[in-house]
Amino acid sequence: MYAEFVERGLEPYNPRPERAFARAHNGFVSDHQLFTPEEMDRDPFYQYLRSKGGGWCFGTVIQAPTEDLVVFSWERRFEDGPVSNETVAALDPLRAHLARAALISGRLGLERARAAAEVLGLIGLPAAVLSRSHRLLAANQLFDDLVPRVVQDRRVRIALVDKRADSLLALALQQVDGQSAGQVRSIPIAATEESLASIVHVVPVRGVANDIFAASCILILTTVSQPKLAPVQIIQGLFDLTPAEANVARWIAGGKTVDDIATGAGVTVGTVRQQLKSVFSKTGVSRQAELVSILVGTALGGNRRTDFLHE
Repeated sequence: MYAEFVERGLEPYNPRPERAFARAHNGFVSDHQLFTPEEMDRDPFYQYLRSKGGGWCFGTVIQAPTEDLVVFSWERRFEDGPVSNETVAALDPLRAHLARAALISGRLGLERARAAAEVLGLIGLPAAVLSRSHRLLAANQLFDDLVPRVVQDRRVRIALVDKRADSLLALALQQVDGQSAGQVRSIPIAATEESLASIVHVVPVRGVANDIFAASCILILTTVSQPKLAPVQIIQGLFDLTPAEANVARWIAGGKTVDDIATGAGVTVGTVRQQLKSVFSKTGVSRQAELVSILVGTALGGNRRTDFLHE
């Protein structure tokens, strides 16, 4: 039931944690202490729970040092009725132990996250560790220097000032949350008068490291300083392209038309167009001119040169 709850994206519609946090009760509470019967009858979340045979809950909310909320909750079958106030009160002595455990594990994760970011800083890479709610958990000084010119730690999640790049970051963070996620995502950021062109790499934190850091991913930023066309292997790695997509991208940047590429590769024009469409999606552009600019570093960091492009 909980796996379905997560997969269907129902967590943001759960009203209980916010209501419990606002109550600021240093103990356990039940949902009939937080909501009126009429509120629960009308709420879509409770309707979903009841459709699964549930609908009663008691638990507690603890603020972790990472700014995340730690929620301990127990569900009860609807047919068994609400948990009594006496039972809820009897569990209150456990809360101090749970809070202490959350504090210790959170602090441990925070310190290790800071250490990971600092190590990357020693080799000249701006880096930050994001919490599972996609907020800034820890960052090295190089990354801090990019705030707020390039990166902003907003209330909902970390964001990029470049709107096109930020839309790709939002998608990458959603993929990090997925059950099958695990690939590094790379996002180009256009140059401005104040900053050089750069690429943000979204590196998911997996396995034991996830338990230690209490983090979702690490952001690593690299600067693009050379306005020249990169080798196909670099293009493939930077933007998570397939070998065929990377070749198409490089040929387009070199001035080849779709027809030229199809003839040279021995494939149909339709195949090349489909591969180019995938390249657009992964690099966050919608036109061949924008793709060329990214790949040769012009939109990212130099003068725009697209006069050789055939669209």
